[in-house]
Amino acid sequence: MQQPSRRINQKVCFIGGTGHSGSTLLGLLLGNHSSSFFCGEGKKSLYLHKKNAPAHKRFCKFCGPDCPIWGDLDLTPELDLYEQLAQQLWRKQQRHQTLMIDSSSGVNWIRQQCQAIAKTTAQPYLIFLQRDGRGVVNSYRRKYPERDLSQIIQQWREKIQQTQVLFEEFSGPKLILHYEELALDTDTVLARLCEFLGIVYEPEMRNFGNAEYHVLGGNNGTQYLVAQGQQQARTQTGQKFLTRMSALNRHYYQTHNAEIALDLRWQTELSDEQQSRFTQLVGDLNQSFVWPPATL
Repeated sequence: MQQPSRRINQKVCFIGGTGHSGSTLLGLLLGNHSSSFFCGEGKKSLYLHKKNAPAHKRFCKFCGPDCPIWGDLDLTPELDLYEQLAQQLWRKQQRHQTLMIDSSSGVNWIRQQCQAIAKTTAQPYLIFLQRDGRGVVNSYRRKYPERDLSQIIQQWREKIQQTQVLFEEFSGPKLILHYEELALDTDTVLARLCEFLGIVYEPEMRNFGNAEYHVLGGNNGTQYLVAQGQQQARTQTGQKFLTRMSALNRHYYQTHNAEIALDLRWQTELSDEQQSRFTQLVGDLNQSFVWPPATL
């Protein structure tokens, strides 16, 4: 089958915000649409073929070095990442994916990629994914117990403020989404996101455990659920996600079905003193992120 003569990629959806806000889950769900491809954290493509970089940064998280999409992709500076991925998908799997999903949350990366596609026919979209800051901070605290909690809180504040500036200056279609809303009312939210992206809602999108993925970076716990759904959890694929999780996280995900569930562990895992410190440092900024909101 001959490759299309025109550009394949026509839309790029960036998921902005902070890590541990549900961006991997959102990317997997959107990437499950028949017209889209979730590349994971596109910024990790900077590590491709760099032998000294950690394997979890330079290889597909599901396939490893033999990934049919990322494995032999030799990126060139003459063409943006998303069109090169679209062409690779066409060459290797004869898939015509016009929408690319990138969950790299770094504002500089998003700005650079928007500039790269500005001269093309591709339209950038931005989703500012928000989560109650206490949930984000607790997730980082669990992953990096050696770090000072106040430092983690300050980093959350800086990342949120940077993304707020990006969201204000972004001139294309943009939308604010709460992780908690996505987890609780997935079908409604996905239908709204499809309308936002100009694609037809497909109910099968929510079954992220049934799809084939080729991603760089992202959350090990959510990816373990995919492996679990694909009955790979007991294989090497599943184990490599488990081994990079803390003991608490391993227990949580191993007893967790491959279903979408709202994660509110911060409510029981953060002590009163830790919650007070969070409120003291960033309580004002977190007001619009608080879950449940006062109106519920």
